[in-house]
Amino acid sequence: MKLAGILKEAFEKAGVPLPEKPKKMATPVLDQRKKKDAQPDANQERKTRSRTARKKAAARQHATSAPAQSGKKVTVTANGTCITRWSSSEPVAKAATRKAVAESCVPEGAKGGSSESLHSDSGYSITATAEACVTWHTLQQGQTAFLMEWPQGDKTQLNKSADEKFLCLGLDFGSSTLKAVISDGERQITYAVPFRDIQGIEGYLLPCRVYLGENGYSLEGQGQVYQDLKLALLANAESLQAQMPVVGFLALALRMIRGWLLSTHGETYSGAIVWDLAIGLPVASRRDEKTVRLYQLVSTAAWIASTERQLTPETIGLALKRAEALCSGAEVECDSEDIEVRVEPEIAAQIYGFVSSGAYDPHASNIYLMVDVGAGTLDASVFRVERRRGQRKDSLVIFRTTVEPHGVMNFHKKRMDWLQSALAQKLPDRQDLRQAVQAVSHLTDAEEALPDRVDGYFNGVDVQFKGRSLDQHFYTQVNRQVVQDTYLHVANERLLERQQMSGMPMFLCGGGSRSGFYTKLRSDLHSAQGFSWFGVTPKPLQKPRGLVAPGLPRTEYDRLSVAFGLSQLKLDKLVMDVPALATNPRAVDFSDRYTEK
Repeated sequence: MKLAGILKEAFEKAGVPLPEKPKKMATPVLDQRKKKDAQPDANQERKTRSRTARKKAAARQHATSAPAQSGKKVTVTANGTCITRWSSSEPVAKAATRKAVAESCVPEGAKGGSSESLHSDSGYSITATAEACVTWHTLQQGQTAFLMEWPQGDKTQLNKSADEKFLCLGLDFGSSTLKAVISDGERQITYAVPFRDIQGIEGYLLPCRVYLGENGYSLEGQGQVYQDLKLALLANAESLQAQMPVVGFLALALRMIRGWLLSTHGETYSGAIVWDLAIGLPVASRRDEKTVRLYQLVSTAAWIASTERQLTPETIGLALKRAEALCSGAEVECDSEDIEVRVEPEIAAQIYGFVSSGAYDPHASNIYLMVDVGAGTLDASVFRVERRRGQRKDSLVIFRTTVEPHGVMNFHKKRMDWLQSALAQKLPDRQDLRQAVQAVSHLTDAEEALPDRVDGYFNGVDVQFKGRSLDQHFYTQVNRQVVQDTYLHVANERLLERQQMSGMPMFLCGGGSRSGFYTKLRSDLHSAQGFSWFGVTPKPLQKPRGLVAPGLPRTEYDRLSVAFGLSQLKLDKLVMDVPALATNPRAVDFSDRYTEK
């Protein structure tokens, strides 16, 4: 008799019902991803001009990136590099593994909090001595470094010979500072532009503030000061009052950039110069047409205004009006209007700068996590670079990109808002402290590091929390963006195998990456208890070959990496391929569709 029969007979004799056969637990399966039609980029191209025809005859044609569509693959070619973006819809099924890993990566003391809440728990106390005051000053360091002065900045070229050069200016317009890099593709050389007479990375950083006095706009001097330039512009995109100081600042920066090039390298670039200007976009893709058009408008207006001798509000107003006409397709009427402005996502430029720098081994797995902590935003991306056997060209596959307002100065603003409320509630008689907090709350051009604690802005003030603090709430959002919404998203959507996720190099870069608040990401991404495949390997960005930046420490290059990538990224044509999402994504190289130089 079979074992099943013996057991059945034994249970019947004992008068005990036979236990039911245990059911197998169903393995959670991700819902099938919904297919969506690719949406073409709605940005209208500027009308073709003679300068563009001249340039295309001498330079390689390139391809423009397209926003990754849900559940789709978008492939483009740029400078011989095939770029593929992967994206997919959020899965409906929430597997236990995903929840367990996510919870294990949330910092202790911050679990259970809402990602939307930015207030500390109700239990806190604030005490202040009679002599308490704000001691965090942000402008002193910037005032000690004098701005350089160069002649001929109002010119776009010297015209000493008939020799024609093609240069691309990468402009990283940050919330705190502006960085600029000029690329000469023909000579294979790139210049980091210095702004201040000081050694180290500070010399290549131009604080984003501008003054309006009797003689117009200036970078130094007296008059009304505008410091919250970028964030104010993004918050009031249609406001002429927000646009004008930005145009004035960018015009003055362009004067310094051209003046430095023509004064320092005038012999090399003595003839006509055909300029391209690429400016970084603080979003994940060019899908945000409103912001793209805004950046095109203010950048074009700044270029036009920079050729004028005096930058008055009237000059800026006329430049904005003319720039609006040019962006709508009007014909160029003079040399000062002969500029092609491209607006590209900062994270794409950051990644492409790494690829074009040659600072990676083409024969390795080359799967990376990049986290760029800026003043306004925090950008995170998982991508792969691969070079197929027998080919010289690289393929860039972008699996996931997130851009959130989790940068240093937004963190600073959250602290200032909380302090204003807390001081009014706990110390209503200390109006002097509230006024001092208000005075430093909008200094987004700050170069001084943020204090480690919220009471570190003061001398004589002590803040104690019984529950979670504002800093812990904000860091929970930072952690969620990088760990869950970026790194784990790639694994949960099966865009990469889990063994490919393990140990991938992580680049934590940008000005904010020096803060201990953000460096905690390294430990959060190091491992997760019970999950052997989880974890990254932190590495520094390598300074690219061909970058001329005297006095720049190699460890500080990452502050210029977005500007460097923008100067390298040449995107003129758009090619999209949108197949169904595959289990094992592969990059598609469309380079054979383009005309070589």
